[in-house]
Amino acid sequence: MTSPICPPLRSIAAACGMALSGCAYISDGTKLGPISPSANTMKPMVEHTVGDFAFTLEGGKMVTSNLAGSLINQNVMDAWQDKGYIRDHEAVEPGEFTGKADYQLTLSGSQYGDSSIGMQILSGLTLTLIPYTVTQSYDIQYTLADVKTGKKYSGSIEESNKGYVELFMLFALPFSKQNQDAMFGRIGDHLYDQLYRQGAFQAPSAAQ
Repeated sequence: MTSPICPPLRSIAAACGMALSGCAYISDGTKLGPISPSANTMKPMVEHTVGDFAFTLEGGKMVTSNLAGSLINQNVMDAWQDKGYIRDHEAVEPGEFTGKADYQLTLSGSQYGDSSIGMQILSGLTLTLIPYTVTQSYDIQYTLADVKTGKKYSGSIEESNKGYVELFMLFALPFSKQNQDAMFGRIGDHLYDQLYRQGAFQAPSAAQ
């Protein structure tokens, strides 16, 4: 029987889709470099939801595919808002856009967690004194619709990171949170930049 997940790690573990015991140190992403998207004067309101998104973790699940996708959206939208790309954002259920926002965003794609089931069992038997790793691979695809014009835009990225799960990783939680925020910040930058270059998030005259 595995030990309960430490409370400060719940949001981090959920965001990474890890069915973990003990505590985890989460590394930074490995594929996306830093970029500086073009500034915009329009600060839109965005409604976002989860479409055809699949979440898989070797050895079990802690969250559903819909929840894993919702957590990705929340992290990316928070990064957009913190960087001033958007004014605000709100999550809605699939098919329940209200039409009140400037843009409607739908996530699709997948998140896959690669981990040794044998090491997870061994780690559980030792109450996570023996560590194991979970490598997360993200395939994130966004479809964005302009509510006023009906025009649609699309963007996609791939990223991965690794989590190290062990009882005493509790002390690394601040670094894990920083790494996770930095990764989703870069994911957000790349997705925003792709959408912006297609004409999204701009006044009509600027987008032409």
